[in-house]
Amino acid sequence: MREFLERLKRLVFGAPVATDLTRPQAMRSRLALPVFGAGVVSAVAYGPDAVVAALRSGAQQDAIPSMAGGVVVILVLIGAAYASQVRAFPHERGDYGVVRDRLGERLGMITGASLLIDYLFTVAIAVSAIAEIVIFLIPSWTGAEAGIAVAALAFMTLANLRGVRDRRRVLLTVWYGFLVVLGVLAAVGIARHGTQRLDPAAVADAPETWTVLAAYAGAIASGAVMATGLEHLVSSGPYHAEPRGKRASRTLLTAVLAAAVAFFVISWLAWSNRLTGWSSGSILMQVSEQVFGNAIGVWAVGIATVAILYAAATSVFRRFSRLTGLLASDGVLPRQMAMRNDRLVLRGAILLVAALSATIVIAVQANVSHLVHMFIVGVFTAVVLSQRAMIEWTTAKLKLVKEPNEQWRLEARRLLHIVALVVAVGVLAVTAVFNFANGAWIAIVLIVLVVVMMHSIKRHYAAVRADIAIDREAKAPSLPSATHGIVLVAQMHRPALHALAYAKAARHSTLKAVTVQIDRGAAVALQRRWATMNLGAPLVVLDSPYRDLVGPMLEYVKRMHRASPREAVFVYVPEYIVGRWWEQLLHNRSTARLRAQLLNVPNVVVSAVPWMLESARREGPVDDVVIDGPEPQ
Repeated sequence: MREFLERLKRLVFGAPVATDLTRPQAMRSRLALPVFGAGVVSAVAYGPDAVVAALRSGAQQDAIPSMAGGVVVILVLIGAAYASQVRAFPHERGDYGVVRDRLGERLGMITGASLLIDYLFTVAIAVSAIAEIVIFLIPSWTGAEAGIAVAALAFMTLANLRGVRDRRRVLLTVWYGFLVVLGVLAAVGIARHGTQRLDPAAVADAPETWTVLAAYAGAIASGAVMATGLEHLVSSGPYHAEPRGKRASRTLLTAVLAAAVAFFVISWLAWSNRLTGWSSGSILMQVSEQVFGNAIGVWAVGIATVAILYAAATSVFRRFSRLTGLLASDGVLPRQMAMRNDRLVLRGAILLVAALSATIVIAVQANVSHLVHMFIVGVFTAVVLSQRAMIEWTTAKLKLVKEPNEQWRLEARRLLHIVALVVAVGVLAVTAVFNFANGAWIAIVLIVLVVVMMHSIKRHYAAVRADIAIDREAKAPSLPSATHGIVLVAQMHRPALHALAYAKAARHSTLKAVTVQIDRGAAVALQRRWATMNLGAPLVVLDSPYRDLVGPMLEYVKRMHRASPREAVFVYVPEYIVGRWWEQLLHNRSTARLRAQLLNVPNVVVSAVPWMLESARREGPVDDVVIDGPEPQ
């Protein structure tokens, strides 16, 4: 059975991968673009929807091109600022590392928490957008959006648990294929459709001025969702060939420009085809339907978009895992999250992002418009803090530079980061105010909760370090004045005698066998047989009127400790080793509970003495079997 499970595991997850293969593979920009740039380009699948939805609330759909132009300006500005950042810090820690190093650990935690929440919503919105496209292509599946999204998420999770390494060719095809499809869509759309104003009957009555201003502000801020995916590019420095900073900066700018052009073209086509945002389906799919007018073109756009969304979500899985590993290494997340499994993947982080993203998808029923408002907060919180950190860096650098040309370049870079900071603060403020009731409050609450959790974990690890640290004046640990051995005997059998033999070999000051009397007749029979065998250790019988094994034994050991606090008590517990997983269900778990309780008693050492059953000896060596008890700590 165990051999079958091992083969099944290898079939599903693949063979183990050596640690030496963790070294980053240096790539040129044309290869790095599809690997790290899928996130920012995939936002074209839902970015125009955010702009049109915001303008629809104020009946201002005629302003789609100008609002899209504003979003493009924001995207290019933040992209330029991030290009400056990655040129200066081409490391894998991205925004978190820059903020932590320049502004301190507290703001670094806020940045890390914001990015983690951003990643969760990015995965959720990607799979929800996939479901939306599938429903558009196959209308008969309407109502199954959440199921389709969760199924896509499950497939991504399995792929990431396998840790497939060489996927550059696939990503290369997906990236450039998506851009080619969008290029064809733009060319056909521009050739077939003129720029016509919206039919007044297609929109609502003219709203008041403040509603118009709110619609404009909301459109710009919601459209800034296009900035998602930039942080993944910022952390791609180690995977570029030398000079890493320069190549990573070039990759980032190329991806940003491609996403900006694609976003503006789709928005313009939506305006020229008089799409008001009231029809079902994403704006991209509605535009493709209007432009091509046939199923082949619509399906081509749909398949290409699903592929780029899948690639983007998969890259978020990897980035989430790496960020949690960095945070765990810094002691603000559980240390286990920095440990890779035999496939060189951080399994805990992958399962965590999958489970939480699935919860979000199910909670909102895979509604893309709801999700858009939720995760802009996390994106721009990280942008604000990273740009503040870059202003600090450029200011400090200016004090050390004497050459006029270098000073001028640094002044220009600082001005760029200042402008990016002001714009990011504006977007964050507008999002927090206008989209608060639409779901932005959820992201804010989640970020606060994660930061509080990080502080608690950090304080715990600090307390543990202080508790276990070796003082400079510390002397060698003092030995206990005496040791007492106790062997738990449930019945007279070979495992009990085996445990007694181990206890005798330790040569304790005193040695006793202890049994708990649950059945009086069985206890009397055990005493009689024990007396006839002359085993060299007295048998102590503890009464248990309520048929509890753990309570009387625990109280007996505590009494020994209270009587002699400086003396150590060693408790030997026989444990069965079983060969089949289902055999664990057939054995009493009281000994496992007893061991867990005894570990909380000072100066008590609990030793599990294994006894291999016949099924274990048939199944294979000791390493392949299961101990009937808790896992070793």
